[in-house]
Amino acid sequence: MTPEVSSSGPTTLDDLPANGFHSKLALISAGGPFCDGYILGIIGIALPSIVRELHLTGAETGLVGTAALLGVLAGGMLGGTVSDHLGRRPLFTLNIAAFVVFSLLQGACSGLVLLVTLRFLLGVAVGADYPIATSYVAEFMPRKLRGPVLSGLILAWWVGYTASYAVGYGLSFFPDISWRIMLVSSAIPSIVLFCLRMGLPESPRWLVQQGRTEDARNVIREHLKADILPSVEYQRHLSLLQIIRSPYRGALVFVSAFWILQSAPGFAIHTLQAQLLHQYHVQNALLGSLCITGLTILGILPVTLGLINLMGRRLLLIGTFAISMLGLLLLGVSTTPASWMIFSGFILYSVSEAAGSGLQFVYPNELFPTAIRASAVGMACSFSRLGAALGTFLLPLGYTQFGMQPMMLIAASFMLAGLLISWIWAPETKNASLGEPPSQTQPPSSSICAS
Repeated sequence: MTPEVSSSGPTTLDDLPANGFHSKLALISAGGPFCDGYILGIIGIALPSIVRELHLTGAETGLVGTAALLGVLAGGMLGGTVSDHLGRRPLFTLNIAAFVVFSLLQGACSGLVLLVTLRFLLGVAVGADYPIATSYVAEFMPRKLRGPVLSGLILAWWVGYTASYAVGYGLSFFPDISWRIMLVSSAIPSIVLFCLRMGLPESPRWLVQQGRTEDARNVIREHLKADILPSVEYQRHLSLLQIIRSPYRGALVFVSAFWILQSAPGFAIHTLQAQLLHQYHVQNALLGSLCITGLTILGILPVTLGLINLMGRRLLLIGTFAISMLGLLLLGVSTTPASWMIFSGFILYSVSEAAGSGLQFVYPNELFPTAIRASAVGMACSFSRLGAALGTFLLPLGYTQFGMQPMMLIAASFMLAGLLISWIWAPETKNASLGEPPSQTQPPSSSICAS
């Protein structure tokens, strides 16, 4: 028998107590970012072998590194729009099937063109998962869990990213195992996730927006053990161009700006970490990159465990930009930095950047209503990946032409820009209800800044 909620009990999805379904959903949803991180990370550990075997130039190296990011750009736009039209559930499973297929096909790569094509297609699937999975999670989670769980998806991304480095490093001890096997290995977690995601329900908030109130009520009764319905939100579906022209354009500018400024240097540095350490003449750069990447979890883990609610979104974003800038300045102050400066700078940057990245799924899902949430998240994600792709493509060209010191100082300037934008624009959303009408969605002239 389905329990009824008394008049004194929770009346909204935001206020429901957590139950087993919330935990199950959080864990299964985290599988997507884990696979995303693994897919995007494994190329970094395989890249030195790819460069040697295929005799890649600096530009070709950048192209291999950025192919998946360009795919994410397209996938974010596509996945978000389709998810707002057709629902969260269908693509929540189908895009993981694409992970499996394209991961396996990498084993047949014979040259640069096929490798870049498959990495691009994998990126499309990865990009589609960001707005689908994060919107799906946000629309089920109660208010107190939303921030930690959404930042937990970023933690899962970093765990997957670190796991790819660990697997790649382990496989590097076996000379007969090629980089193709490293890339194909992403199919294993993808197959497991595909099986786990089958059979999950549709988002009740999305169902209500489509007028399917009885279906929404059944989902809430069966999985959340309550007899309530989310209210119909005032905002109807908008096209991507209409979102840009709507009152939500300010929120879109803010989210896209901080996400771009985090991702442009972040993806470049993490993807090329081994090469960067080699440029600094570090012995065993592969092992060094694995250690630095593994330590990034120290940044995002406290955020997931509740720091995001304790500090709030705004202060966390400002603080992580400031600390990331200090780490990069440490790398850029000298043309020949000592070993302790190199590792301290990269670790300080990586740990703080990972903590700040915990907001990449939180802010966009909390600032936009259900009807356009996935589309807006997808747009912001796509804009950020354009910056990340440019950064990853240009960094190897830059340090070859100008050296490491100026490139680290340029990356530090991105952190300074992010710090200033966050100080001026960042709102506080930790106590907001999902789907509330916008109160702070414009740039400074229209008061997006927090009071």
